[in-house]
Parts: sequence; structure tokens; C-alpha cells
Amino acid sequence: MLSTPLVAPTAVHLDHPPLAGSLTESLGAIPTESNFVPYDENLLGRARTQWQFGDWDSLAKLDFNMLQHHPDRAKLALLAAAGQQQQGDTDVARQFLHLAQDWGCGKRLIGQIMVAGVYNSLGRAAAAGNDTTRMLHHFEMAIATGAPSADVRLITPARIRQQLAQLGLLGEKCEPQAVGSNTALPGAAASIGQSRQTMSEHLKVQSAAIAEQMKKQGADVANLSKALERTFRKEILNATKQIEAFISLQSYMNGGDLSPDMHGWPISPDFAVYLIELLETNDYDLIIEFGSGTSTVLIAKTLAKIAARRQGGLPAQQVAFEHLNEYQRKTVSALQKAGFADSVQLELSPLEPFAADNGKIYSYYSCCDVIAQLALRFLRDGLRVLVMVDGPPGSTGKHARYPALPLVHSHFVGAQVDVLLDDYIRDDEREVAQLWLKDIERWGLIGCLIEETMEKDACLLTIRSQSA
Repeated sequence: MLSTPLVAPTAVHLDHPPLAGSLTESLGAIPTESNFVPYDENLLGRARTQWQFGDWDSLAKLDFNMLQHHPDRAKLALLAAAGQQQQGDTDVARQFLHLAQDWGCGKRLIGQIMVAGVYNSLGRAAAAGNDTTRMLHHFEMAIATGAPSADVRLITPARIRQQLAQLGLLGEKCEPQAVGSNTALPGAAASIGQSRQTMSEHLKVQSAAIAEQMKKQGADVANLSKALERTFRKEILNATKQIEAFISLQSYMNGGDLSPDMHGWPISPDFAVYLIELLETNDYDLIIEFGSGTSTVLIAKTLAKIAARRQGGLPAQQVAFEHLNEYQRKTVSALQKAGFADSVQLELSPLEPFAADNGKIYSYYSCCDVIAQLALRFLRDGLRVLVMVDGPPGSTGKHARYPALPLVHSHFVGAQVDVLLDDYIRDDEREVAQLWLKDIERWGLIGCLIEETMEKDACLLTIRSQSA
């Protein structure tokens, strides 16, 4: 143990409240009679030297009363924990670790000292097992990990000497005996066996402590990441809504129409643009929409523009199904404001049990009769149908949107059908698309799935007959 002379005590101001708990009770309560308490200003430097040399006994003698008022008490508590850990008193070591954290010691430094302790235990185990190469490596790693700025090669011999002495493997003249030689001191064999058992116990405890610390740090990082993600999403959504509001205001001032909301429950702007491109590119005869809202108005406006460019051609028919009265009223109001209330067949279709061919029962729109009537009116050779699936909500049940395709196919056999599925970013929708592909193969048709990367993602499923 290094003996460093004590200097005149220095006073420190008490700016921390008394601590409660088992450690405080066992090691002494904090005095509160005075505002200033003396402390040893060389204590930290001495403790660092003791740690570098591996003088665990001296570090283990650091007690709560010596540390509680010291300005470097956090680091000293950590070094005390290291000493207690190497001495095998894990309960007290754990209490000092908690103190180090409470007093502001950084998690990185705590991790370094803990890992360094593991290396030291590995070095002691290697020494007890006569493996000098591993012993040297582990002790060097212990010092390099816990004190990266220290001269490892200079300090390591002192660390080895101290550890061998603690293991009873050091000769009377304080020279390390050749590990594994026949000149070991009497009783060394018993000491080695005991040391191996002690090292094994130390390694288990220290490994568990490090794993617990890493787990806690990982959880902290994950929670921080989620909090940042929520904040970013909130700010981005708010900024987007402000931009949309500004565009809507301009639209109203220039043409008298407010632009529809494009975030939250409604479709996203990128999905809206893709939908318009589909309508403009493909000459659909019938659009069937499961779920109504912003998309219903958008489709109606787009179909009206397309019809205006046609030379005497019939406009496409648009049918939308909505299961909630509230949303049906909102869609009707939006269509009336846009002047398309008479252009869309908007059906209020409460959810009801739907028995699929796969033997499962789903809760789906009560629209079978309306679909059947549409088939009687429109089904012909070359009929092109766009089915937009944006409902019912996922909370309705697993694979809630699956019935859309089986329902349409049962009435429009032979038609060319495109299915546009929103919210493809969710696992449930992706699974539904795969179920559809299996159904298409079973029906003897050809299906092609195109995935589109968007805010909420989407996919387009085209269905054609083998001869098409």
C-alpha cells in the first residue's frame, strides 16, 4: 500500500442533502451541524494510485464518512466499489456503485472500472492457473481499460506484484516466483485452489453486474430514441399541417375551395398523387372504394376532369362504402361543397359477419347486395375495375381488409381488376396482400404486386386472366 502523507484539511461547503438508506445507516449519518467540513484533498490522487497498483484492501477501507463531503466523492465511491468487488464483498460494492451514480459519476466511467475489474479477475485466475501469458495480457487490459491515459507497461509490473502477493504467490523477497515451478512456497497449491474458486465467483458477480448495467443503458438509449422520434414526428406533422393550411387558404382565395386535409386518418398527399396517376393512366369503368373520406372527393374530381376531356364517352361510375354514420355525413358534406354529391354512390354499410372461403369469419361492410347490383349493370367483356381498400380500420380485427378482393371477385369474374391497398406499412396489410396472391393463384388468374414507398406505403395488385 502506498503511504502518502496527509496535508492540512480543506473545507468544503455542504450542498447535498443527507442520504437515506441502508448504506447511510451502516456507515454513518451525515452531520448537519456545520456548513463546512474538512476533507483530504489528496484522497482522490492516492485512491487512483491504489487502484492502478491493485491495492484493493486500501480502497476497501474508504468509508461513507470519508467520502460524503468530498468534492470528488462520486469517483471515490466508484474506486471504493472496485476495492470491495475485488475483496469479494459484492453487497457493499453494489451500494458504493449506487452512491457513485447518485453523486453524478458518469455511466461510461462506471462501465470502464467494472470491465477493468473483470480483466483483473481474469488476470488473477490466469496467475492461479500458471498461465503467465494470459495473466500479463489481462492485467495490462485491466489498467488500459480503467485508466486509458496511464503508462500501462510501467504500472503493470506493480499491479502483478500486488495481485500475486494477495494470491500468496510472491516469495519472501517480494520477487514473483516462476508460476508453475516446483519452488513455490509451501501451501501455495491450496492457495491457488482457493484463489481459483474466488476468481470464479468474482467473475460471475462482475459479469452479472456489467450485463445489468449494459441492459439499463440500452433501455435508456431506446427510451431516448423513442422520445426523440415522437418529438420529430409531432414537429414534422405540425409543420406539414401548416403548409397544407397555407395551400388550402390560397386555394380558397383563388378558387373558393378549401383543399382537403391530407394527414391523420385521411390519405397522405403522396398516396393522393399516385391515385390520380392511376385514374389518369388507366381507363377504368368502375371505381369501388371501401372506406370514404378525402379520397372519395379526390376521385370524384379526377373522374370529372377525365370525363370533360372525353369525346362523348361515359364517365366512370364511383361507389364508396362507409360503415360509420359520422364519417358518411362528413363525406357527404365534403362532396356537396365540391359539387359532386350526385356523382358518387355513397353507401352507408354497417359492418356485418362475412364468411370467407378460407373458413374464417370477418367483420366487413354489408355491401354484398350493392356489389351484386353493380355486377348486373356493368359486367361485360373488358370491364376495368379499380378497387381502393382503405377500410375498415385495423382495430376491427386481424386481416380486417382481406374480404375486399374475394367479395369483388365473386361478382366480377372475368373483369380486369386493380386493387390499391393503403397503409401497406403495417404488417397486417402486408399479410393481407400475400393472402390475396394465394387466392389469385387458386382462382387460376395472374396477379402482380407492386409496392410503393410512401408516408404510409401502398401496394397495387393487378389481376388478369391467363389469356389476357
